[in-house]
Amino acid sequence: MAQEKQVPLMISVPVEIRTKLRTMAAQQNLENPDKVTSAAVIAREIILNNLNKK
Repeated sequence: MAQEKQVPLMISVPVEIRTKLRTMAAQQNLENPDKVTSAAVIAREIILNNLNKK
């Protein structure tokens, strides 16, 4: 996929989902400390992957 312009999108999720996203980001940061990953990056990847499947 070509690099497209990114636009901000604010979403609200339950605390449990935020915690899961933070945990996933922390795991990726431990596995690859040279590339910092955040909960927002994980959420964006999940959203884009699911939308691109349809």
